[in-house]
Amino acid sequence: MTASRHTVSDVMTRTAIAVGRDAPYKEIVALLDRWKVSALPVLEGEGRVI
Repeated sequence: MTASRHTVSDVMTRTAIAVGRDAPYKEIVALLDRWKVSALPVLEGEGRVI
């Protein structure tokens, strides 16, 4: 593996955005667009990723 000048903090999203299991499709699409991300974790209960 070659060395990189970039670190995780250079490309990471600082604010974590997630949705619940019952989130409507339109809400998910709006969040993806608003936060310019390509995926969102889905949470259940007390913040457990499912």
